[in-house]
Amino acid sequence: MHALNMPVIILILLLCGFTAQAEPLSSRMVEASDSAEQISNQLLSRPADSLTAEDWLVLTEAQLRLRNKDAAMDAVSHVLDVSHKPYLQAYAYLLKAQIYGILYRDTVIAITQLERAEHLLQHAEDAASLALYSDVLQNFAQAYNQLGNIPQALPYAERSLALAVRQQQPEAELKARITLGRLMLQNNAYSQAYQQLNSALVLATQLQDDDALASIHLRLGMAYRKIEYHSQALQHLLEAKQRYQHLQRQSSYTYTLIYIAETYLEDNQTAAEAAAYLDEALKLAHEQNDLLRVGIVTLGLGRLAVVQQHEELALQYFNDALQLFRQQQVQTYLQETSLALADLLLQRQQHAQAGQLLQEIAPQMPQAAAYLRYRFHDLSARLFAGQGDWVQAYQNSQQANTLRFEQLAEQSKLQLDLINQGLQQAKTEPVADIAVNTVTDQNERQLLYIYILAALCMLLAAALLVATAILRRNSKARSEPQQQSHWNSFCLRLQQHSAKTNISILAYGLDNSLQLKMQHGEQQLQAVLQQFQQQLPTTVFASCLYDDVLWLAVQSEAEDNTMQQTLAGQLQQLLPETLATGQLISLQLPVSDLLESPWLTKEINALREALWLSLALCGGPSTDRRQPRLMALHSRQHRACEWRSNMVRQDLLNAIRLGGIELTCNNAVLPATVADQLA
Repeated sequence: MHALNMPVIILILLLCGFTAQAEPLSSRMVEASDSAEQISNQLLSRPADSLTAEDWLVLTEAQLRLRNKDAAMDAVSHVLDVSHKPYLQAYAYLLKAQIYGILYRDTVIAITQLERAEHLLQHAEDAASLALYSDVLQNFAQAYNQLGNIPQALPYAERSLALAVRQQQPEAELKARITLGRLMLQNNAYSQAYQQLNSALVLATQLQDDDALASIHLRLGMAYRKIEYHSQALQHLLEAKQRYQHLQRQSSYTYTLIYIAETYLEDNQTAAEAAAYLDEALKLAHEQNDLLRVGIVTLGLGRLAVVQQHEELALQYFNDALQLFRQQQVQTYLQETSLALADLLLQRQQHAQAGQLLQEIAPQMPQAAAYLRYRFHDLSARLFAGQGDWVQAYQNSQQANTLRFEQLAEQSKLQLDLINQGLQQAKTEPVADIAVNTVTDQNERQLLYIYILAALCMLLAAALLVATAILRRNSKARSEPQQQSHWNSFCLRLQQHSAKTNISILAYGLDNSLQLKMQHGEQQLQAVLQQFQQQLPTTVFASCLYDDVLWLAVQSEAEDNTMQQTLAGQLQQLLPETLATGQLISLQLPVSDLLESPWLTKEINALREALWLSLALCGGPSTDRRQPRLMALHSRQHRACEWRSNMVRQDLLNAIRLGGIELTCNNAVLPATVADQLA
């Protein structure tokens, strides 16, 4: 009997083995995600040459979940080596993009891998390939969101949703709605975000997808927080926290702790609760060795310090977070931290530092999320008002008011949607219709009052700015030359030309200005420079008198040294005999070559150091004091000098010594060894 059963047993075992091999790849990938360590150990215990392309894909997913970036990259490379099937290769490129984006924090390279996956899938018609294509489109959306480019992210999320709906793939549709809801939430499209998340909630419940339910509760909590329904926000966030804790999703659990803390920070009375959640989140982020989450918690701690009026501690936290986000190249959080730090600096009247931060992120603002654009223009208006530039202040205030009005409208729209949903539910219960209509009328009138009040406030703010600008201009008309020569204004006008070529700074002064002021007074020296400043040619688009040096910004197709020499000759003719003991010095700085666009205020400030260093390297007093000393610095390699450094003089000396920057004096190129005399 045992002998008769033996073939049957063998057949059953063979069938079981075949069934295990024939298990769908999608199921195996889910299992690798849920039980990453177990699946990884099983596959690694087998000989490498026995693993199929699908095995390597499953191993890649497991290593990705375990955050083993080298092992994950090795596994995905095997997929591309052993299989030429478009579907498997596209899947490999998708996972490779996730490895670069999640583990290496290199979103730009991640996008190149997604482009390869899209190329393989864009003409596919089978269900599996289309489901994978929907996932690729979602990853595109998440990648561009990571780069802070919401306008480019949204179309990918919408295409992903449309594809999933057309193919009747509820799992893909669920992912797409969550992604789209998240992006719309960031872009202040609260009502649309709520609709997407609500639809996702229905799908996730039908599919019994606990991971998706946790994610949806997290996003709904963020949506309610946006419209200042803090109790409802906390309800959803705490639900997400409980679900992520049950699922043992430590990374998502940490994010939830941060969002709960930020919700508590909305009320100064609950700062202690916020501190407790941030402390737990920071501990977990360090345990996970995830610098991105460490940075996000550090940003939260900075906001907490601001609420608690610990400004120095807040500055430290914001600067630490800024450094972490720069290392991770995460644009959205980098912009958010820069804005938070700029806000604090403006409160401390540190306008120059705040302006530098705003200038750094200005090129990315047109593509940024709506809430970041509002904060940017609001802070810019405050900055320009503090600097007396009322035209720029007014323009930025208008943009901020427009964005704020749109935000209020979206908040009111979502509030009305929520009210209407509640009323629709109430109509199915035995409640008097008169009471329902009364509530509806009251809510509609309330919303109308909100719109009218917001519009009046914005008009009043604009009118006040215009009136203030007129008063300031009238009261300061006599001091206009001083305003024009203000260094910060000069920097701002120069920065507006960052994208142009052939931009140079020309500096003019006398080598013994301090001695001349002691002998003849400051007024006589400045009168000559101011007179020359008033007769400058049109090629000079900005000028300023700072520390007895006249700084000019020029754009010219001609050789810059020709213009430098011409202007030096004109200024020389204006010098009176009383100033004849001073030698006219000039330095040409081709900004387009020396600095990377966009030019920062700190870098332009550092260029002033180059004048005195160049003069020192060009030797002692000249025998012919009436002959101008014309100097120039030219860059011979990319980023030859670190102009943002706190030791820019030493960096410039090293650049000259190494040949990265060349110094000329009266058209003679000085040897690189000239830098050794000041070593």
